[in-house]
Amino acid sequence: MYFYTVAFSRLSPMKHLLHLLLYIFLFASCKKDEIKLLPPITTSGANTMGAIVDGKAWIANGGTGFQPPKPVEGGYHGTYSYDVTRNNVLITSYSKDKTGFQFYLRDVSKPGEYLLNSYTNLSGGELKQPMNYGAYYIPGKVYMTTSEHTGKVIVTRADTVNGIVSGVFEFTAVHGGETVTVSNGRFDVDLKMQ
Repeated sequence: MYFYTVAFSRLSPMKHLLHLLLYIFLFASCKKDEIKLLPPITTSGANTMGAIVDGKAWIANGGTGFQPPKPVEGGYHGTYSYDVTRNNVLITSYSKDKTGFQFYLRDVSKPGEYLLNSYTNLSGGELKQPMNYGAYYIPGKVYMTTSEHTGKVIVTRADTVNGIVSGVFEFTAVHGGETVTVSNGRFDVDLKMQ
């Protein structure tokens, strides 16, 4: 490491700039390669979901075990016992590596931006309707959006008649002091096929 630091410090400013540009190019090309692994952004009800999680591609490909869950599950539902909000959407996606995503969005009756900026307790407690949230699961941990670790879902299709919800998403979520960054997310769910 010392040799590299000394040798690098002897380079001219122009060579420093060239090295910096090379590192930026390599990083950008790695990110582009990861994005190519994701499912395409569609609005046909293809039952797909994928995202970049901390720089790595994540794709819903189904759960594990006896009678494993489908790659993407969810539905429109109203929670009349809590309040009168209707057209709420809960989407859960699974990967064979036992990781997954979950979104809850309130009143998805038309395309638009839905903020993930409130804390929701998923382990019980108050009997009230959850606020919009995004969660990323790994074995033993749930990373949740909060008022400080936020994100958004942009719904590009909200078809309550045919049961199709599609969109893109990004968020930062937290578990204890650890954070996870999710970007370039996309989902296309036929909620009637569940």
